[in-house]
Amino acid sequence: MESIFSKVSLPSIPVDLLSTLRIFFEKGSLQNKTLFEQLYVDRWFDYNLPQMGLTAEAIMASYKVRFMASVIGNDAATPLRPTDGFKTFTEEIPRLGHRFPMSAEKLRKMLAVLEASSKRYTDQQKFNEVYKLLVGDVREAYLGCKDTVDHIILQALSNAGVAQFKPQLNNPDGRTFRIDYGMPERNKLKATKNWTKENAASINPFEELAEIKYEFENYGILFGEILMAPALYAWFINNPNVRRAIKGNDKSAQAVTPAELNAMLQQFDLPTITKINKRNAIAKDGKRSETLINPYNDNVIVFKPAGKIGEVQPAFEDNAIIPEKDVEYVDAGNGIRVAKWQVGESTGQKAGEYTQASWRALPIITEIDGIVNYQVRGIE
Repeated sequence: MESIFSKVSLPSIPVDLLSTLRIFFEKGSLQNKTLFEQLYVDRWFDYNLPQMGLTAEAIMASYKVRFMASVIGNDAATPLRPTDGFKTFTEEIPRLGHRFPMSAEKLRKMLAVLEASSKRYTDQQKFNEVYKLLVGDVREAYLGCKDTVDHIILQALSNAGVAQFKPQLNNPDGRTFRIDYGMPERNKLKATKNWTKENAASINPFEELAEIKYEFENYGILFGEILMAPALYAWFINNPNVRRAIKGNDKSAQAVTPAELNAMLQQFDLPTITKINKRNAIAKDGKRSETLINPYNDNVIVFKPAGKIGEVQPAFEDNAIIPEKDVEYVDAGNGIRVAKWQVGESTGQKAGEYTQASWRALPIITEIDGIVNYQVRGIE
């Protein structure tokens, strides 16, 4: 099957857009680049090779203080140490996916515009417009799968290691799904006062964050990044104690710049702050909902180790094992599959084409023992 885009007639340019798209993905993989956009999953996770089974298993990192060797006699037996063993994580790999319609009517309108402006635009410019139309659908479908994995990661990082999907909450056209990464109880902390405008004068954010940092260094945990919602970051940088610490009493009315804040964080031996701002739309019954989904708990500050904190375990999609004869497929890397197929008279439907992206994948936060939640708002 060829895509309806291959029917576009441009005399001097062959329009094989699906082949072009395949090359685009393949070159992106060879250059080890994230395609289209850098998401949190790409920054913080490694990708495993797709597997046949639908159960993900991983060894979780442990943070323990090392045993000190004993001072022993020349002829004494070497003392035995207990092995702490390791913790494993086992969970179902869910299927993620959605599809977008391209009607013949929409394609007809676009071609009519190109035909009407044939004297003003070259064939290459026309090709670029058609290509953007194709890539736009694929980009939306492809990134939407990664957005769901981002949602799992950010929700779990800021909600005591738990992420969940409910049809009535954040997954209206899907299933109920819940995953618990097993964050240790000692890593779930609460401030004594809400970080709000009313309490600002009596709170020193630097001291509170430094206290947590030093406490967890005793467990062998080193943080490389502090995650914070933009609204909380704005409160932080405008806190009167933060301003005085950075600007001094005489200039405490002046605004603090991000560079100045980072310099002061460094003086307190604290990592820099990363603002987490992620929003996604949801659809119900094929229509866009006005509700935007925020996976991150804005009331929580997250301390995380530097660099990668886990791995994504994909599984082969069914259509990678048993492809359908009338469907065109593009392997988008890391197990993500993009599919295109036509509908029309033979299927009893209005003429058009569907673009689908699907992915069987689960992010595994292997460093969950080294991640700390500090709730600073919404405290009863």
